[in-house]
Amino acid sequence: MIELKHLNFGYDKHHEILHDISLQLGQPDQNVIGLIGPNGSGKSTLFLNLVGILKPQSGQILIDGRPIKYSKHGLNELRKKIGIVFQNSDQQIFYAIVKDDIAFALHNLKLPQAEIERRVDQVLKELDIVHLKDQPIQYLSGGQKKRVAIAGILVLRSEWILLDEPTSGLDPDGRARMLGLIKGLIGRGQKIILSSHDMDFMYEIGDYFYLLNGGQIVKEGTKDKVFADEDLLTQSKLEQPWLVKLHQRLGLPLYLTPDQLFQDHGGKTDLHTGLTR
Repeated sequence: MIELKHLNFGYDKHHEILHDISLQLGQPDQNVIGLIGPNGSGKSTLFLNLVGILKPQSGQILIDGRPIKYSKHGLNELRKKIGIVFQNSDQQIFYAIVKDDIAFALHNLKLPQAEIERRVDQVLKELDIVHLKDQPIQYLSGGQKKRVAIAGILVLRSEWILLDEPTSGLDPDGRARMLGLIKGLIGRGQKIILSSHDMDFMYEIGDYFYLLNGGQIVKEGTKDKVFADEDLLTQSKLEQPWLVKLHQRLGLPLYLTPDQLFQDHGGKTDLHTGLTR
């Protein structure tokens, strides 16, 4: 359980970015939590507070009931619980070869070499990137780099993974692969917090949502509750998912995924393009 209690943060005392944020992450049936909001609303800043890169000016963050400790040891322990994958994967890729970069954090933990190799091989298989093991990072596509960055977190076996704009810069095939990857992680019990402007992606994958605007949580709830409020989404410079639009404007049932809609109407979905045939 991650709990935020009256968290406030600003990069200087005159400009508060997060204001009085209180929430609990990790309730039953909330395996994928979505954090949505316009640019500048504080989403990335909140993520950086959750992993201890930034420290709140006031308030608390508790992990399993214990406040974060900002000592070197405390932050190392925190990162075993919560890992982050940045929007720009290049920010967290340090080595020239894929397998070396994935193993980087494990070497810092001083794990035995055999254990490091076992974990690296395991995540390479899980993420379907075994063929990239010995490849130079510079030759990878944006989607492949994101998978390598995720692999570098998965080897730590963190309970939580924060994914900041995971579909940013991806083509339709890369987006579909990212969706499948996240569904696979959910299936193995991984807890995930997502931040994205891709409302269709968020609607399909998320269980529970927090809408952040002006540094405050202005709405929270399940997808049917949060995405039904078109006026609030518009005020927050966000667009309703197309499945919700169909529901509200054409009177169709509220489908949770495109597959459900197409199955009801006799079509099949191409998972790589999103088109019906």
